[in-house]
Amino acid sequence: MKRAWVLVAALALPLAWLSWKAVTDLGNSADPLSTRKPASCTEAMRYADQSGLPPGARDATCEVMTWLDTSYDVEFRIARPDLDAWLATAYPGTTLGSDFCHPDTVDACAHIELEPSAAGGAEAIDIDVRYEEDGNTALVNFRPFDV
Repeated sequence: MKRAWVLVAALALPLAWLSWKAVTDLGNSADPLSTRKPASCTEAMRYADQSGLPPGARDATCEVMTWLDTSYDVEFRIARPDLDAWLATAYPGTTLGSDFCHPDTVDACAHIELEPSAAGGAEAIDIDVRYEEDGNTALVNFRPFDV
């Protein structure tokens, strides 16, 4: 009988610790699904199997969000012709459209399913584009993620 209690205690203690850890981790974050932190843009682009930012990209900021899934948010400015050329090379067949973009402030968008998944880990990519006042510059949100 004593062995049974020792076995129960040996199993219950790690389970209790894991439960406590999960509850305290959830309680320490206002929203555990929103764990944004700065990331290297090289790391973010490598996640989508790209060697770096597109040629001509500037003013880049990058963040990673992790919890159950991983996603990156890469924002950069680029000349519209450079964006089109990069998309044609990096993701052939991808076209930017405006029919299904959300929010309404987005001028163009695309959703790319990666088949097969990127070696870096991404399974899909969402791209949102806002054209700036000069008409030649695009503010791009490039968001590779796994599902």
